[in-house]
Amino acid sequence: MNKKSIFISNLAWQRKDQKVVIKKLKGSKFAGIDFAPLQITNNWNNIIDKIKKYSLYLQKNKIKVNAVQGIFFKKKFNVFQQNENLSEIIKHLSIIIKVCKILKCNKIIVGSTEFRNKLDLDKKSADKIFCDFLKKILPLLKYNKIFFCLETIPKQYNEKYLFNFKDVINIIKKINSKWIRINYDTSIFHYKKINLKEFKSNIKIIKNIQITEKQFNFFINPSNKNIRFINELKKNDKIKNISFEIISKNTNLNKLNLSIKNIIKLLNQ
Repeated sequence: MNKKSIFISNLAWQRKDQKVVIKKLKGSKFAGIDFAPLQITNNWNNIIDKIKKYSLYLQKNKIKVNAVQGIFFKKKFNVFQQNENLSEIIKHLSIIIKVCKILKCNKIIVGSTEFRNKLDLDKKSADKIFCDFLKKILPLLKYNKIFFCLETIPKQYNEKYLFNFKDVINIIKKINSKWIRINYDTSIFHYKKINLKEFKSNIKIIKNIQITEKQFNFFINPSNKNIRFINELKKNDKIKNISFEIISKNTNLNKLNLSIKNIIKLLNQ
């Protein structure tokens, strides 16, 4: 069993508490964070300058960034209303890629139920529009060597389009590019049976892995499904990085500390 690099989403704490949390991570076996830009600022104004400054802070504390997420926070973009905002979406994506470059990471995680709300479109029409969009941004991804990682989100989290893992796989196969890949989030089996066979058979197109509890709670009492999945990851030498996505409006250092202990214990790190 090889050692894994462990990361945690910065959505797990409030901005005002980041210094104490980063200090905690620095003293643990965590390699770093999955980074949502609006966790360090209120808006997207002058985001590049703010990220440059924050990057120096992370480097000083030897905290790496695994992936950039939350890229459409406070943006009212919808990929199925491209006539209204396609140029703005691509412009914003260019900024996100610059953020990746500054933070020295090469993965963008794309969930965002609002961004891919297919409205009244049928599945076939939605697939065509979505694939056309991915093809349009592909040259930008390829040139900058950035992976665009699509995430399956359960219907229970208000997802209207890519709520089945097989649907995401079909999109990946239609695009047929190494730069469009999958973010495998364990919310995929929050409301369904865990399917390790499906996971293992598609490992080649999975670029990022996030483990989360129901409602993105702290990792206090890991579900049996997550324990089973983590045990599978431990046996797989091809998997180098594992992220934990905890989303909390308030920082709870006691729960965060316990979550970190549980994560490290389960991974035998």
